[in-house]
Amino acid sequence: MIKQIVISRRECKKEDAGVEIVVTGATSFLARPLVGRLLAMGHQVYAVVRPGSSNLELLKKEAGDNPGLRLVELEMERFDRLDSVIGRSCGLFFHFGWDGSGSENRKNAVVQQRNAENSVKAFLAAERLGCGRFIFSGSQAEYGICDGEMTEETVCSPVSEYGRAKLAFGRQAFSLAEQRRRSGVSEMVYIHTRIFSVYGPGDHEGSLVNTCLKTFAAGRTMELGDCARPWNYLYIDDLVEGLLALAFCEKAAGGVYNLAGDRSATRPLRDYVEEMHALCGGRGSCAYGKLPPNAEGAARLAPSIDKITAVTGWKPRVRFEEGIRRMLAQGERKRTQCLICGRELPAAALMRFEGMPASAQDIPGPGDLAADHGIGLGLYQCPSCGLVQLDCEPVAYYREVIRSGGYTTTMARLRREQYSHLIQRYHLEGKKFLEVGCGRGEFLQMLGEFAVDAYGIEQRRELADTARASGLQVFDGFTETADTVLGDKGPYDVFLSFNFLEHQPEPGVMLTCIRNNLSDSGMGLITVPSLEYILQYDGYYELIRDHIAYYTFETLRYLLERNGFAVLEEEVVNRDTLAVIVQKTGEVGACNPAATVRDCGLKEQTAAGSNAAARPLIPVDVSGWKESYERICSQLLALAADCAAQGHTLAVWGASHQGFTLAATTCLGEKAAYIIDSAPFKQGRFAPASHLPIVSPESVAGNPPDVILIAAPGYTEEIRGEIRRRYGEDIGIWTLRSEKLEELS
Repeated sequence: MIKQIVISRRECKKEDAGVEIVVTGATSFLARPLVGRLLAMGHQVYAVVRPGSSNLELLKKEAGDNPGLRLVELEMERFDRLDSVIGRSCGLFFHFGWDGSGSENRKNAVVQQRNAENSVKAFLAAERLGCGRFIFSGSQAEYGICDGEMTEETVCSPVSEYGRAKLAFGRQAFSLAEQRRRSGVSEMVYIHTRIFSVYGPGDHEGSLVNTCLKTFAAGRTMELGDCARPWNYLYIDDLVEGLLALAFCEKAAGGVYNLAGDRSATRPLRDYVEEMHALCGGRGSCAYGKLPPNAEGAARLAPSIDKITAVTGWKPRVRFEEGIRRMLAQGERKRTQCLICGRELPAAALMRFEGMPASAQDIPGPGDLAADHGIGLGLYQCPSCGLVQLDCEPVAYYREVIRSGGYTTTMARLRREQYSHLIQRYHLEGKKFLEVGCGRGEFLQMLGEFAVDAYGIEQRRELADTARASGLQVFDGFTETADTVLGDKGPYDVFLSFNFLEHQPEPGVMLTCIRNNLSDSGMGLITVPSLEYILQYDGYYELIRDHIAYYTFETLRYLLERNGFAVLEEEVVNRDTLAVIVQKTGEVGACNPAATVRDCGLKEQTAAGSNAAARPLIPVDVSGWKESYERICSQLLALAADCAAQGHTLAVWGASHQGFTLAATTCLGEKAAYIIDSAPFKQGRFAPASHLPIVSPESVAGNPPDVILIAAPGYTEEIRGEIRRRYGEDIGIWTLRSEKLEELS
């Protein structure tokens, strides 16, 4: 029997930290992302789960080591014990615990009646916990079949036992809340959400959206009903934000609230199916009229969300197209082990990025746009060796080298300086050099200017043929295994690897293979993008799926020493790139006691060699990236607005990975007219994800843009001179200087 004491309502605000919150059914599709969001906000969550829940490990993995998560394993029939199990007052109660939501059990009156009874137990336990609000996950099924728009005042006539039980519990909960308020027992507010059709990553495999995506991706035929009735979809992230709005908005009184897409999201279900088909690249086909209606009958979904929008200001933000693109990206296989040492990566990412380009070099042509979409990327740091890396699989072309930097005078000058230093300092005249991943031979051509025997190896036959047509000695192949023989001119005295190692899913195999193809005292020159540079300037736009590893001098040195190379020299080149000179050691795992650090070739100092695994791990701080992203977005919006106000055309110079990321994640994708780039193989194509057209500098010479944003760090001055030479002094030129925009004279 409930003690007759007054339980005060505890009102919570969104900005309050450390609120105790109960979530039942916490491993479900709808509740799991809510739990994650609440934890990220700094609240303590009592996640109530069924003992042995199949998704329990997934919930733990997504939550990571968050100290705010408290697991409560309890059968739903025992929800009346929740208050004694938790043992302390709480502020909010979200109730998702409901059995038999599958199609067959929706018809089972016994199962659904038991759900309603267990929910009453949860309601009374929440009351005893002192919760200010009880938010229930009701359903569109409560309305039944409606011809018109569904508002909260629409008469409910559910046709399934599932809908009837949800409606019945809601009515009982409203009655209980009112009785207790009048008698002075409790002030807990009851909020009944009617959730419409939600989709997104984590939904059950048999949902219509998941089934369509899997079927189309496999090129098979999707059998469906007539799909003629109106439907409405809501993305899972938008649902979570709607629930939070009702939980924390002081103006949200008790009552029923629809949670659905806005009116623009109500359209024939067939439209949604056809859109998914197109986003899957047009693969597979649709066969309509093959299946009967589901347990709710031929439902017609036309919800109104005017009430919740008026009260809380919430409205959905993720369009169906974007939501499906995110699901397609989430469906890609993710890595869980470190690229270097094989240690299991942490459960929690340093940061996640959505809508990123799927690649930097697989640039879509006109016929590829329907299948091209942005992807989600997770950035992790290995807890053992410290390597920062993405969790994605490599791009399909990671064995190939497609570069445009060789077309710039800045890069040509740098390569010649590096060759000159390496050959002269280590007396390598007449030695055999092998560039691993030589592409079209741009850098190999420059090496031919020196007194050495220059060879190259390239996986992509088309690129290798282009190099051979230029008179270069290039082999077809790749460092596929440790014992792969690279060409027929080995052993080689020196190897070269320019911004290639960061693409590799097995960098140790690549280095061991190279080592096995070198003479006993063989040497090498390696360059990779610098993580320190990205961190120093908060350059989130430097991240790209192609680069699955982000090296520091320490992690690069550890990788090299682990695979039989001693680091002789280190330097930072072009501000954003690490360069090292190495020498083959007598055994794998040997460590070099001292390396010479060359700072852009101007300074020299001695730095102790290292075994990175033996040093304390220094956690990477990426907190500045979010601030940088928001600042850049704001500045680009202001620049675009100024251009629009003056009737000026805005363009981007640089179809680089930085330019692609900026276009995909900021307003540039919509506000810029095109991207200018000097690389012929990029021209006539489109930027990944944003689909900005890429044009040659010559093609716009007759009608140049009014304003150009340079998005190619390291080549800014050279490109500025090119713009002035081609288009004159009246062009407005802006560039990205680390974390801010800067106008150039």
